[in-house]
Amino acid sequence: MEELMGFVTGNKNRQKLLALLESRGQLEGARIAKNMHIAKISADKILEELTAKELIVEESGVYKLTELGTTVARTVLSI
Repeated sequence: MEELMGFVTGNKNRQKLLALLESRGQLEGARIAKNMHIAKISADKILEELTAKELIVEESGVYKLTELGTTVARTVLSI
């Protein structure tokens, strides 16, 4: 868990993305980029990283937090 916390807190956009999905539930990649005010390609890279760490899952272009992702997001938001 500490490793995941370090991974997420090491990048502000990772933190923002987890917080966004925590508050909205699920969003398409393009909406995530728009809400975060970053380029779609940047959002795609972060989404790929978070998916690889099993913090989020993608189904038909829609992303949402996993149970682990929810735990990490809530922990990061409480810091």
